[in-house]
Amino acid sequence: MSALANLRPSRIIRHLVHYATAKPWLTVILAVALAVLSVWYTVSALKFATSRNAMASSDAPYILADQAASKDFGSLSYLVVVIEPPSLQQGKQFVRTLSARLHGDTQHFQEVVEKIDSSSLDGKKLLYLKPRELRDLEQRLADAQDFIYDLSEEPGLIPLLSLINQEISRALVAYVIKGFFGTPESSSVDEDPGDAQSLDISFLSALFTEIDAALSTPEQYVFTSPWNSFFLKDDDVFSTDGYLTSKDDRFFFLLVDNRTQGGSFVKHNAAIRALRAHIAAVRRDFPDVQAGVTGGDALNNDEMVAAQRDTVYATLLALVSVAVLFIVAFRQVWRPLLVVTMLMLALCWTLGFTTLTVGQLNILSISFLPLLIGLGIDFGIHLLARYGEERAAQPDFDTALQTAFVRTGPGVAAAALTTALAFYAVAFTDFRGLAELGVIAGSGMLLCLLASFTVLPAMLAIYERHRQVQAGVWQAFEHDPLGGIMRIPWLTASIIGLVTLAGILFLPIPKFDYNLLNLQAEDTESVVWENRLHDGSGRSSWYALSIVDSLDELRRRTTRFEALPAVDRVDSIASLLPEDQEIRIPLVKELADYVADIEGDWANPEPVLLDELQTLLSKIRFKLQRDPNDWEASKRPSEADLNAARDALRAVQARLGSLSEETATGLLDGFQQHLMADFADKLTFLQDNVDPDPITLDDAPPQLRKRFVGKSGRYLMQVFARNNIWEREAMQAFVRQLQTLDANVTGPPVIAFYSIQQIQQGYARGGFYAMLVIIAIIIVLFRRVKSTSLALVPVLFGGLWTIAGIALLDLDLNMANLIILPLFLGIAVDDGIHIVHRMLESPKAALAPLAHSTGKAIVLTSLTTIVGFGSLMIARHNGIFSLGLLSVLAVACSLAASLVVLPLILRFLPTPMPEPSLNQPPCSGISIPDVSPPCSAELKTKD
Repeated sequence: MSALANLRPSRIIRHLVHYATAKPWLTVILAVALAVLSVWYTVSALKFATSRNAMASSDAPYILADQAASKDFGSLSYLVVVIEPPSLQQGKQFVRTLSARLHGDTQHFQEVVEKIDSSSLDGKKLLYLKPRELRDLEQRLADAQDFIYDLSEEPGLIPLLSLINQEISRALVAYVIKGFFGTPESSSVDEDPGDAQSLDISFLSALFTEIDAALSTPEQYVFTSPWNSFFLKDDDVFSTDGYLTSKDDRFFFLLVDNRTQGGSFVKHNAAIRALRAHIAAVRRDFPDVQAGVTGGDALNNDEMVAAQRDTVYATLLALVSVAVLFIVAFRQVWRPLLVVTMLMLALCWTLGFTTLTVGQLNILSISFLPLLIGLGIDFGIHLLARYGEERAAQPDFDTALQTAFVRTGPGVAAAALTTALAFYAVAFTDFRGLAELGVIAGSGMLLCLLASFTVLPAMLAIYERHRQVQAGVWQAFEHDPLGGIMRIPWLTASIIGLVTLAGILFLPIPKFDYNLLNLQAEDTESVVWENRLHDGSGRSSWYALSIVDSLDELRRRTTRFEALPAVDRVDSIASLLPEDQEIRIPLVKELADYVADIEGDWANPEPVLLDELQTLLSKIRFKLQRDPNDWEASKRPSEADLNAARDALRAVQARLGSLSEETATGLLDGFQQHLMADFADKLTFLQDNVDPDPITLDDAPPQLRKRFVGKSGRYLMQVFARNNIWEREAMQAFVRQLQTLDANVTGPPVIAFYSIQQIQQGYARGGFYAMLVIIAIIIVLFRRVKSTSLALVPVLFGGLWTIAGIALLDLDLNMANLIILPLFLGIAVDDGIHIVHRMLESPKAALAPLAHSTGKAIVLTSLTTIVGFGSLMIARHNGIFSLGLLSVLAVACSLAASLVVLPLILRFLPTPMPEPSLNQPPCSGISIPDVSPPCSAELKTKD
């Protein structure tokens, strides 16, 4: 029996080709039917993992803790609408208008939280002031008691400015003043003499600023209260109204719980699109207000939408580009199109296999189609190239086809197996999303190989068996393009060695970008607003979760969390239950003496007399410009505060001078109505909250109870980071510090931290496993250490050059492009295997591979891989783009190492004797794994 019959891989391939070509129509029909069934099954059953949690190990402690939190506390993930208005009042109006629209859209939204309904706390809200703040408030009310009574007797803008003028006059004497602006020498409230405060004129600045705004832009003007600092400086107890705002009130927030589209890869997309449409509609009425959507669900959705769109476009571009490149290289149309058709059928099978075995795609595994197009087409290139040679020399179709596939097939199978095993090695990682990609891509490689040995010969049989076909001969280059540098091997080798060494010594090691936001397109709305939120307020939509069993433990842990350097603040139900209420309640009740009996006709102030107003403004301006020495030292305002008040006053006077008396009077009367009504609201708030009972958990607003008190009665804490949680150092410090107090802490930052860590370890471990498997396969294939080492040369030099290229191009490694590690190993080793095989068959041919069909086949397969991966560079998703760019770089470096470095090394080694099994008479054994001189006849090549 011949050597061919004794070689099991060759025998298997021969049988597959024989059965496929014996009944080619049946083979093709079955393949198409399986593809159609696979697509139907995929459409009806494939699921999409849109959550990053679904990609992590399901038994990880932080995942189990997160699942437990979701089960106990319900949905903790909201779409976050961030609103940046020019003023608080415009922000409130925008929120009210938008929330009304969202409440009406029940098709997309099931809950909208625009403000916290604090009516359950009515009568008790002053208990949220600290004891020191309550004492300060009492002092201010005592100082301003006469002022308030006088204003209640005669409400209005002019009486108010008259009273202010009197208080400034008192502050300008050289003895202790009395009045609401300063602190009296003696008071009913015990106070440390060292606590004397300078004259607070922030109310005056705020008042003049509001008057100027009311006069300058009456059509767009929205009243903003200047009274908060009158009662208690820098406290928002009088102004929040339950709206969700940032610390500095720059941003308003709406929390939206949307209805999802089950089973969709972008299940939040319809609701998010509707939400953005509502925002755009409201902004037409509020052109000065900026607003956008962010939050975990929005970030994930936008990434999924971009990845899905980019992958579809890249897949189509890859198919078309590879087909065109194939046609141009072979100077034919139909044969390359047969290979492309075979590849498309194999991709459909892979989709069905994925649905049947894995059941879902994630943000990592969705990119498998362009990967398989770039790699799977290589099998058809080698097989079709060899068939073209054999058919040119042998007109009998069956003889030429069997010879081509049996001689070239084992090498193709070995190359496919190494790449598939490189993918499968990744499947042994702990990160589920990465493991799924390894299984899908590795299995897809094997299915592409199966289609190459069955569907491709069947289609060739249908198309060419009974036709006189003009054979497209696989021509090598007439002259070796690299012959010039190969004639001076020592110089070439020296230059390559020095350049490679310089890259190792002087170029920096590539950095890893841990920021997940940087994976997405920079103009993605959710990313823009996430960054804007952090830059503007230091906040993030991400927070950690911690759960405790009791209120006492909740208070203790809150205090300990807040003491950590990495923690900015902690939100929990504990913030609604003030400590030391037994101290606060008496302090609050003491305020009743100052506000209980005050009444006024706030709704009907006297009309503003413009001449009298201008006279008062001139007096106040004169006094504000007095020499600083005229102020009592302990009561002297800061120069910055004085300048602010002066500037605001001058602006009002200038504005009044530019308006007619009728216009100015009308605008001032309208402003006066708002001002007095607002003062009445503040006064009523005080009067309604000076006789409180203790605040208990039953008083907590229902929205907060739902969010922070679980079904089990346990309590939830949301912990926010002080620094940018998206950066590695801040994320690591935040997670590590939290874990010192709570080993079971979870939430998006914790999950992301460990997921990134697992992906890095997974790729490194997968690359190591892949390298071991690949080396084992090469050893089995060549059975020589020397040949195995030579086959690994492209891996070594291609890897070093790729690292140098990353540094030169200023690229960063990231979560998306690390997949290049196992991919590179498979691709580089394949090229090395082909060159070494050719060396064992014809040592001289391996010294100039581009002068022979082997080198040209390597070039074409590398180009198709570059085109397949390069199609990813059309992506707007930065992670997918970087994967395409890095893949192109790695394949190009591997190709250069295979065609330059490996032949150079062979020139310096003793000429090996051809392998006996590779030097048999024509058709008696296996030759090279891709293309070699045809068995059926001599083909003119440059050997």
